[in-house]
Amino acid sequence: MLQDILEQSASQIYPIGMPLVKDMRKFRYSQAAQALDGLARLVINSNYAPGVTGHECEDGFELTSGETNFGASIGQTYLDIKDTAARPANFYQGGMVIIYGTTIFHQHYIVKSDAGTGAKVRLYLDKPVAVEAITPTMGVTAYKSPYSAVKKTASTQNGFETYVGVNLIPVTINYFFFLQTKGPCIVTPTGTPQWPGAAANMRDVYANPNDGTIQNAPTRDPSSGYQRIGTLICATGGTSSDYGDLWINLDLDPN
Repeated sequence: MLQDILEQSASQIYPIGMPLVKDMRKFRYSQAAQALDGLARLVINSNYAPGVTGHECEDGFELTSGETNFGASIGQTYLDIKDTAARPANFYQGGMVIIYGTTIFHQHYIVKSDAGTGAKVRLYLDKPVAVEAITPTMGVTAYKSPYSAVKKTASTQNGFETYVGVNLIPVTINYFFFLQTKGPCIVTPTGTPQWPGAAANMRDVYANPNDGTIQNAPTRDPSSGYQRIGTLICATGGTSSDYGDLWINLDLDPN
């Protein structure tokens, strides 16, 4: 293996989002969009959805009303999109493209993408177009990989960010690294009023959107939409029924 889970690289060695299973843990190959500390805090996908107001097509592409895209026939393994921004090669690698057809909403993983020409970007699809051809009038949204621009909590828009994992080492801005997304992992807790597991039945842990630490459900009420991060591994409580812990089964990987 050319890059270990405790190493970073100035150059990209593997495809963005490539999974790596190691012992009981799972990692994804990622790129840091800002310098990251190595003190076991949750980090986010800083890419805005392509249609977010004030950030339209900043981190992806969405076909706006009245525009037309390029079509694709059944069996075709690429799709050209009318993304006119100066995209570098593999800007969309590891992301998804959605095409809103009439009998199927096509959903394709993007294996790689060409550099933008100023008129289009070519996306290479994981599977050939199926069921129906893509026509120029169908709506299109192209998303970047959630591992392509990893940042600290509260760096992008506090309260509207999604957590994707925990970096095990400090990472230099723009460097590539393996982000842990699943399995046994410590995440720094904050005790307001208690550490996770310091009260009966508090097994699930939730993200603190202010600093990327973990807290228990009464502090970050899931009914208010706070993101669940995982579950405590060990028994807690003890003789005083108030001992909490920070070692959890991280549960942030879609697979």
